[in-house]
Amino acid sequence: MSLFYLIFIATTAYFCFRYDRIEEYDSHKQHRLWLMCGYMICLTGFSYGLGADKFAYMDYFADCPTQYSEAEDYIWVQLMYSGQMPLWSLLNMFCKITFGTFYAVQLIESAVVNITVCYLASKYTRHPFLFLLVYFFSLQYFIFNTEVMREGFSLSLMLIGMDEYMNGRKYVFFCLLPIAILFHISAVTALLFLFVRFRLTWLKLLYAFIITVTLWLFGDLLLGKIILQALGGQEAFSKKILFYAMQTSNIFGFTRSVLTYLILPYIVMYFSWYFEENHEIKNKKERLTAFMVVLAIMASAFAGAGFVRLYNYVQIFYLLSLTDFIYTLLRVQKHLLLRIGTLTTTFIIIVWSYFSHYESTDSYFYQFFYPYTCIIDENADIYFREIAHQEAVSFETRDDNVRDVE
Repeated sequence: MSLFYLIFIATTAYFCFRYDRIEEYDSHKQHRLWLMCGYMICLTGFSYGLGADKFAYMDYFADCPTQYSEAEDYIWVQLMYSGQMPLWSLLNMFCKITFGTFYAVQLIESAVVNITVCYLASKYTRHPFLFLLVYFFSLQYFIFNTEVMREGFSLSLMLIGMDEYMNGRKYVFFCLLPIAILFHISAVTALLFLFVRFRLTWLKLLYAFIITVTLWLFGDLLLGKIILQALGGQEAFSKKILFYAMQTSNIFGFTRSVLTYLILPYIVMYFSWYFEENHEIKNKKERLTAFMVVLAIMASAFAGAGFVRLYNYVQIFYLLSLTDFIYTLLRVQKHLLLRIGTLTTTFIIIVWSYFSHYESTDSYFYQFFYPYTCIIDENADIYFREIAHQEAVSFETRDDNVRDVE
């Protein structure tokens, strides 16, 4: 079944060499891009048990009612006890009643995410096929399509919203925001985009690093107590947000986080902005980099899963910048050693993440997505992914990894 991966890689690589060198608009290039978009939609849309969180989504779907008369009670229970937002619950109900299979949910989600991603690729980079390879090998393609499915709808809507906002159509952003929130509460993160804007300089990176270190050293001592006092109660939202706030990291984890989310992406996005020749895109990249910095500070200083997930709202724009960064690496000699070092370190971190180990199943992170598993071969052997995911979640709640917020 993993032959489907090889077909995608080989075809996209061919299109990369064939079309990415074409700078101006080319109808054949656009046609091939949307062809590969359709392939990506089908690849995850017709997968079976691909990923780790997918099993939780499948369990929720199994509990969906089969009559719309039960919608009000179901939505309320899901919201209060599971933290599931109303539109996600409605989508699951619609697919359960209309199609009777979870495959409908994942196909719709895959279409929404990948159409959005390819649309932005067609606008923000002249090398969309190289971007698709980066998107695939960085595993963000799999994460957005299998791991953060609820958030996938929200971030897709807000990616379009931010792009439209920068195009002067601010009303689109404000129309999409409440819809995105009704899929996943993390969409409120996009509001930060409206207020963050500054000129890109190396000094800004130093300031951001100092703020991150300060928050990591001292902010975590207060965060849990502040959230506990502000939220109180035992509702699902209170428990979930408090759980995320309680996650911490040692110096090793912090160093990796600050490299992964702040320093390396800033260098990549800075040079992508610096070498950009299109003035309009250049201004957009500057604003998006400023937004990335704010999310990177939160993801690095408060390294709990909830805060790291907020970084998803800038991840596609970062990968688009990484694409241009790679393409210009050997074409422009300025700061070559710094840029090669940045790309090498980024590659090491990505490969490192592939081999995160789960002792309960003696498996690795990449095995959540490889080998490929399809709906025509519903093999029970893949349930080691669910067990490994449970180990990953339980690791986050170990005593030596949690703050004392009493």
